[in-house]
Amino acid sequence: MSGFFSFLKSKRFFIHLAVIISCIFIILFSLVKWLGSYTNHGEFTEVPDFKGKQISDLSLFVKNKDVSFQIIDSIYDPKEKPGIVIRQEPEPKSKVKHNRTIYLYVTGMVAPQIVMPKLIDRSERQARLIIETYGLKIGKVTERQADCNGCILEQSIKGVAIEPGKGVKKGSLIDLVVGVKDNFNSSNSGENSNTNNPNFDNAPE
Repeated sequence: MSGFFSFLKSKRFFIHLAVIISCIFIILFSLVKWLGSYTNHGEFTEVPDFKGKQISDLSLFVKNKDVSFQIIDSIYDPKEKPGIVIRQEPEPKSKVKHNRTIYLYVTGMVAPQIVMPKLIDRSERQARLIIETYGLKIGKVTERQADCNGCILEQSIKGVAIEPGKGVKKGSLIDLVVGVKDNFNSSNSGENSNTNNPNFDNAPE
């Protein structure tokens, strides 16, 4: 036992201890440097601006830009050309790690289907509001004599009647036929149309 304590106090022990500490330090330093190079520690790249780019051009666009991309959602917008990037995450000019994936939102190639609402028997004002709410558009509006004034008699797309509940493309033009009640004409074609003229009694004989 006394020999062990004597060894701890010897020069040889301190030499061995120094070698062990040096080895541990070298190993830890090398590990930190390796991890730093593996994760590109302290190295960033600027996110390019994908907005407005065509889907077909994206692969060429990201070449040599140290980032990749992934399309995660498509959003239909009738005002935008289909297949165009409209949003991205992260935003342009953000600082990110090399080879970071940029998530993209693009305009849909095909308009989604929606359920055609019931417009018949509603007022024209109500019909216009419903059409706008459903993401449709007002097409041709014509008038036809009817028992109601300002009510919707027909709803159609390109001359084809569309029943409520059927699927139509978002953004479709809905043509309307609006009823007009003419109080000055008699429904009986055999009667003189002037009988309801307020100036009839003053007509010259």
